[in-house]
Amino acid sequence: MSSRSPVDRQKLAAARLWAANRFPYLASALFACRIVTDPRVRGVATDESWRVYLAPALVEDLRVDDLGAVLVHHVGHLLRDHAARARALGLGAAAGELAGSRAAFGRWVLAADIEINDDLAAAELPLAADAVLPGHVGCEPGRLAEEYFHQLPDGGGPCPECGSGAHAEPRPWDLPGAATDVSRDGARLLRCQVAADVLRHCRGPQPGRVPAGWQRWARDLLEPKVDWRRVLAAEVRRGIHSVAGAVDYTYRRPSRRARALPRVVLPALWRPLPEVAIVCDTSGSMSEDLLAEVLSEVDGILRGVGVRRHQVSVLSCDAAVHAVERVASVRQVCLLGGGGTNMGAGIDAAVGLRPRPDLVVVLTDGFTPWPADGPDRVVVVVGLVGAAPPQPPAWATVVRIEDAA
Repeated sequence: MSSRSPVDRQKLAAARLWAANRFPYLASALFACRIVTDPRVRGVATDESWRVYLAPALVEDLRVDDLGAVLVHHVGHLLRDHAARARALGLGAAAGELAGSRAAFGRWVLAADIEINDDLAAAELPLAADAVLPGHVGCEPGRLAEEYFHQLPDGGGPCPECGSGAHAEPRPWDLPGAATDVSRDGARLLRCQVAADVLRHCRGPQPGRVPAGWQRWARDLLEPKVDWRRVLAAEVRRGIHSVAGAVDYTYRRPSRRARALPRVVLPALWRPLPEVAIVCDTSGSMSEDLLAEVLSEVDGILRGVGVRRHQVSVLSCDAAVHAVERVASVRQVCLLGGGGTNMGAGIDAAVGLRPRPDLVVVLTDGFTPWPADGPDRVVVVVGLVGAAPPQPPAWATVVRIEDAA
């Protein structure tokens, strides 16, 4: 912490401590920042070396909690790397060379602020009176800054400053590059550390306290991008082929070798066609559009591997099974439910069908009790939808389905 004019350092320390206590998963970033006070700053700003610049008058006027909220907001610019994202849009230091760039520059700063304010509002953090939220400019919540940037009109709202850490354009108060506090590699490690803390907090006793935007940011940063459709197709094919590859004997048709032993009745070999059941979570937390999209993917997979569609059973299940349908197409599926959730009841009902299924695909958001053990001689593939779903038991094969709808 440093200053270019007298300032209440105890108040700044208390504000940082308040912010770290209110947002424990952001503590590493909050304490990595260097706080600099400078009278040239109009309010608050940050730079790409993880320095937060404050106007001394602002420190004096704001309460400790309001000052802590300001720190959280500007740390959000650094964690989400808004400066690099501005350069990717052609803004930043070269913006003056672009036609209409000043208006675009203002739109980006506003869009970046909206992205952060949206999550802080979801966390019930007190915002400044002039804070802009998605609804104030006619945009939907839960979007990225790039989406807001393209939706906002030129001059569509007040343009906050926020500093070069938000827009990549140097400011007069920025300390020289030689005085770098956090290097690019250090910033990358800090982001990974905070992302890991966010996901760890999501698995804790109060996962709902982490805004959805921070959860999405952490998953995007740490988890590799895998096409869930390919993964789901691979797991379904593996379950089908483990059954379809089995060979058994039957006396229902004569053996091709019967002529060699005319007085002996020989069984013929046959390859069983697997039975498939799909259990759909129809509790209140599930989206019909999302389920319809995922069902279409499963239907395409089954047709692709040669399973006749009239052999597919679809079960609608929330806390209990409401409907069991044998369908030739997902267009014939009617999903019923809307209450609590118990996918164990759906799996038990699927295993009890006649003929007994060889493969059970469960589509759920994961917020459900599970049986302690999986069913015997039945492959279970769980397709998890939604944000930060709980992990199913180890006996099930799990595929995370993201952004399906």
